[in-house]
Amino acid sequence: MSGTTSYESLKTFFESAPAAREATRPLARGARVNLALDGDAAHFTMETGAPEVRAGAAEEADFTITLPEQAVNRITGLGSDDVGEFGVEFFKLVLERDPAVKARIRLDAPTMRLLGNGYLGVLALGGAKVGWWLLKNGVRNPKAAIDRLRGK
Repeated sequence: MSGTTSYESLKTFFESAPAAREATRPLARGARVNLALDGDAAHFTMETGAPEVRAGAAEEADFTITLPEQAVNRITGLGSDDVGEFGVEFFKLVLERDPAVKARIRLDAPTMRLLGNGYLGVLALGGAKVGWWLLKNGVRNPKAAIDRLRGK
């Protein structure tokens, strides 16, 4: 399968899955995330007020997520309406050791823009399920985790 399949899967997921629509509700219209999908560039945006995945990279994205096809398949195939379950699955992909499955995040925006675009609200929707999982898996210092995502 190619990156186009991953693009189409993510597009369908973000634009129609109830958990994805709920998870993106706190995001501002300025929220933009570049998606590196098996060699293809795409981006997620809230420009219209609803979640959309579009072909090509966005200018001035807040961050970039690299998602191999297997990671996309795990997220889009979860089959749950629980935002917390999707959050836990996403963070499992970030901590994954297998490069064929591992999701990578690179922060591109300053902290104030990330806060202003509502990403903490998305994390909060994952609730105790995501928070507990992060603590259980060694993410105890949010600032250190952010610095690591910035490559510091």
